[in-house]
Amino acid sequence: MSNGVADSAQPDETAEISLAELGLVGALARLLDEQMKPIIGLKKDAAKGPLLKGFAGENKQSDLFVQIDGKPVGSYKVALTQPRFVIDPDNSAAFNEYAEERREVDIIVTPKPSFVAAMCERAELDPETGDIFDSETGEIIPGLKFLQGGEPTGNVSFTWATYKKRPVGKQALLAAHRRGVLNYLLQEAPELMAGPEPAAETA
Repeated sequence: MSNGVADSAQPDETAEISLAELGLVGALARLLDEQMKPIIGLKKDAAKGPLLKGFAGENKQSDLFVQIDGKPVGSYKVALTQPRFVIDPDNSAAFNEYAEERREVDIIVTPKPSFVAAMCERAELDPETGDIFDSETGEIIPGLKFLQGGEPTGNVSFTWATYKKRPVGKQALLAAHRRGVLNYLLQEAPELMAGPEPAAETA
């Protein structure tokens, strides 16, 4: 006989996932990525050092084919530079002169970034005329425009909840994940689902 309370607690699989639930999925993915990235980063490049060392040695091995049970999994390949001509950094003046003699040079005039930053910092908008002027000199600055702001940039920030510098948000989410509370949200992302609980030790 089914328990009515338990049945009512089951999520409606046909219901659309709410924004709050999507937020939980996103937070969990961030947490697991943060925890696993250092470990995965070391492991996924485990063959890199030996391959480079082997190529630099006598065997010049540049490829490694990975198999499991006789079936191909993938391959590593040492990236090699291609032969090409480049400007000698120790003699670039000679090439520049060579190009200038043949009128094959570009002269690019662009404002200094420091000047642009200073003008934007000192700029003010005259609400009556719409002119943008230098707040220090009163001189009108041509070529600037004022952006009102307040529009979405396309990026969304996320901040973990903390209490007295303790990562309470991470702790709460990880605990819920380990209990399998979020599994119903992760049907389309099984790699994020909690594994089985450790078996209880028998006395």
